[in-house]
Amino acid sequence: MFQASDNPLDRLNNPFIPPAAILNPNRGLSWPEMGANKKIIIKASLLALIAGGLWTPFYAQAADIGQPSAADGQVMTDTQTAEARAKPAVAIAGRVTRALFTRKVKDLEPVDTVSVLTNDKTRITYFTEIHGMAGQTITHRWEFNGKVLLEKKHEVGSSHWRAYTSKTLDPTWLGEWKASVVDAAGGTLSVNTFTYMRKSDAGSTPVSTAPN
Repeated sequence: MFQASDNPLDRLNNPFIPPAAILNPNRGLSWPEMGANKKIIIKASLLALIAGGLWTPFYAQAADIGQPSAADGQVMTDTQTAEARAKPAVAIAGRVTRALFTRKVKDLEPVDTVSVLTNDKTRITYFTEIHGMAGQTITHRWEFNGKVLLEKKHEVGSSHWRAYTSKTLDPTWLGEWKASVVDAAGGTLSVNTFTYMRKSDAGSTPVSTAPN
């Protein structure tokens, strides 16, 4: 038969003591000893309950902090979705305030405006002035006979920006040339044309090189 310990704390801390021994710890003890032991057991039980009550909410709080709730994850997802929807799908449109062909650019200004060029001259420049597109990229696209012969990208450095591209022409590439300003989304902001012709034919057609 199991022999109960005389110390009630041993009974509480020993997992091998059967419940009967704990519930009846005073077998073999005198009445004064029984009363004293009951007080010790009650105090030990209260301390154990208090300690358990303090640790339980602490671990529960730690678990809450370490594991975000599903609701928090849903709020984060909704916020990210809203931010993604707020971003523009295409580049913000600015405007081209000036676009023209010129023989050359001096001090960031075109020296003239050319609409007809004779083939004794083989160099021409496309000058543009852009507003409201800081931080974006534009492209100067040159076309002849329906084919793109040159695309030159320019990074717009401020809200008021000037950009130009020069091209060397073959004297046999006669006809209409087109240059356009294209934004990052592929939209055309400006289109200009000039005619490249033989010098011998220029007598009947005035060559436009108006100074600016």
